[in-house]
Amino acid sequence: MEVAHRFFLLLFAGLLVASCRQESSVTEPVASPVIPPAIVVPPPPPYSEISLKAQGQRVPVIMYHDIIKERGRDAQWFDCTVDEFQEQLLRLETDGITPISLDQLYNHLTKGEQIPERSIVLTFDDNYQGFYDHALPILRAKNYPSAMFVHTGFVGKKEGLHPKMDWATLQELAKDPLITIGGHTISHPDDITKIPLEQQLKELNDSKAELEKQLGKPVPYFAYPNGMNDQKVQELTKAAGYTMAFSIQNGLAEESPTIFSVNRYVHTRFERALEEWERSTSGGALAAYLGPLKKSPVTFQEGTFENVKLALVKGGTPTSLMSETREGVLEFVKKTTGAVAGINGGFFAISDIRSSDNRMVGPMKTAAMPSVVPDEAKERWEKLRNRPVVLWGATGIGIVPFQPDTMRSHEAFVDFMPDVTDVLLTGVWLVHSGIPRTREQMDTFGAKDIQDFRRRAFLGVTADGEIVLGAATHSYTSEQVARAAAAAGLYEAVLLDSGFSTSLVYGQSIKASGHSTPTTPSRPIPHAIVVLGELDPVTASLGKADPVNPTAEDRPKRKRRKR
Repeated sequence: MEVAHRFFLLLFAGLLVASCRQESSVTEPVASPVIPPAIVVPPPPPYSEISLKAQGQRVPVIMYHDIIKERGRDAQWFDCTVDEFQEQLLRLETDGITPISLDQLYNHLTKGEQIPERSIVLTFDDNYQGFYDHALPILRAKNYPSAMFVHTGFVGKKEGLHPKMDWATLQELAKDPLITIGGHTISHPDDITKIPLEQQLKELNDSKAELEKQLGKPVPYFAYPNGMNDQKVQELTKAAGYTMAFSIQNGLAEESPTIFSVNRYVHTRFERALEEWERSTSGGALAAYLGPLKKSPVTFQEGTFENVKLALVKGGTPTSLMSETREGVLEFVKKTTGAVAGINGGFFAISDIRSSDNRMVGPMKTAAMPSVVPDEAKERWEKLRNRPVVLWGATGIGIVPFQPDTMRSHEAFVDFMPDVTDVLLTGVWLVHSGIPRTREQMDTFGAKDIQDFRRRAFLGVTADGEIVLGAATHSYTSEQVARAAAAAGLYEAVLLDSGFSTSLVYGQSIKASGHSTPTTPSRPIPHAIVVLGELDPVTASLGKADPVNPTAEDRPKRKRRKR
């Protein structure tokens, strides 16, 4: 009995413990899984440098000082008489040129915002009373915007032949939507780059603070006294809160080295400013072209267009490649998975056919490169300015005139095309909006030899976005090739490296070559453009490999020298 009693006690205790554990497991709170907060990636800051989007237009900025009634013995060379001023404004009306404000200029330069096709900016330095007395009534009558740059230490100075406006006058101007007031330091130092840092900071910061206090509005724009500036002063100007600053370097605004050193012409060079606008817009600054890329089977076509024999590869997805040394286009095609055609690419620095150097001219990026590599050879920058840069990504292709100072960062290209994968500098714009460029237009910024008779290669796109690799199978000038490319249906086209480098491949067959030697059809190159995709069944047979040992008939014929 005692054993049985102990057994029942143990059994009861076990059941009690089990029931307690079960109750505990039911009532004990269960911890919820920890979900990490979503990571919010802030958008990149707005692009604040001179944008590729602005490169389809050119704007001259004109700088005036005092506007005087007539030129007397004590007049300064930089003074402008009322008659001279009115004559220049009449020229604007006659030529259909529209003055725009500094806000419009800034938004155009940094965002590519639309402005009139022929725009100009009128600026005035040094706060002269002559602006208010003589220039302002004329500007208001024509509804022309303008800007006045003020050095605060001279406000209200009335002595001498060139009195300054006072704060009451400036406050009146600040309320006029046609007038923008900008900074110009306190004391107008002859060369702000050569004064001590402490004084530089005072000139930049205190003058801005005083202007904003007196005018009751932000002052985002600045003009360097005498145009003097360097990188250090530009950085201080930016740190002071300015967003755009002006020099007095001759040149068009879009071709400035930075948004903190925008070019300006002194008014005595007004005619030069208009001439350079005409030269730039007709010669190379045609557009900031951005169009679609259409995927289609890769076809091959040979034909004669405008008496020029062309070989054309159309369709596929383009990608560019760099070699560690140099090789033929056919080798680029063979070693690239999915490549079915190709052409020689951009220009390289060392033209010697025996060289294995792979350094390129201009900005460069292939899909394998993490970012754009800028052109570091400043000695050739001016020769390259306004030549077309081609860039493309997964769905689009762009062409813009090259600006060596402001196209040095990867961000500059991403601002224009967020998914950019490839960038290269080309020789000259051959066709724009379906219209061939003339010899005169191409010669403005092109190399001296672009009109020599050579076998020429080009890259283009049709109006609906089909990529085109093209080459002339005989020797022609670039002007002849431009007419032929337009006749062949290209909407945009640019010249690639040509002559001995020319090499167009379809499938495994070389369709055009530079004929450097009988057994080496084209010069080996460091850079090529290939297209990925599938050969169109209709023309696929034309891509069969060429004979391994070409017969005499296959080899390029060389003329014998007469002895």
